[in-house]
Amino acid sequence: MKASALWLLLESMTASAQVTVDLENKYSNVGALMVWRVDDAGKPVELRGFASATLTRDRVMVTAGHFTAPANALGSLPSSIRLFASFSPTDGKDPKTWIPVVGQATHPSMPHCPPPPQCDPTDEILVAPLQPGIADVGLVFLAYAPRGIKPARFAEYRTLERSEGAQMTIAGYGTTTPLSRNAPLDPSTWDGTRRIRTSILRRVVDETWALWSIPSYVCSGDSGGGIF
Repeated sequence: MKASALWLLLESMTASAQVTVDLENKYSNVGALMVWRVDDAGKPVELRGFASATLTRDRVMVTAGHFTAPANALGSLPSSIRLFASFSPTDGKDPKTWIPVVGQATHPSMPHCPPPPQCDPTDEILVAPLQPGIADVGLVFLAYAPRGIKPARFAEYRTLERSEGAQMTIAGYGTTTPLSRNAPLDPSTWDGTRRIRTSILRRVVDETWALWSIPSYVCSGDSGGGIF
């Protein structure tokens, strides 16, 4: 997690959460990223994965590196896979809200990261817990800018380090029911809803990692969401 930003990348955790749906669309610059399998005509037919992301420029979103890294591992995505972004607070699965993703980039510190379930920094197979020097950061580039949405603003350098004990708001599209560690994620159960919750910044580990108090997190899909 980048310690210099007002928003931070949130790792998947298995903890209960007190969450509310962002019905007021207060965090409109937090969006959902979706991986869809498409048929020969290019029609999406199966949701294969999802994550959260934060708009930081007109057509650029910051997300978790373990979401973008599989594309690097594969060399390129197969023609049967398409990525889309949605900024809908209540129905990210609605195709009318989708913006195509036209490119991805991953921080070079991320290790070789094949598609899930292998590519998960919370799993010690990929990296050791809180391993120094690993920035779990990725970028996605949109085909066009979402209308009427102002990008998130970065905090001043070292703001996070002065904020231990502060209450923060976490926004993302994660599931509401924690999964057991070895349970596979079923994307068909995802409702495409942006939820928010609060958490206290417990400790800044280094410039890459920080820890928040639990229970607070939504699991499986919140990675890449913003912390404000």
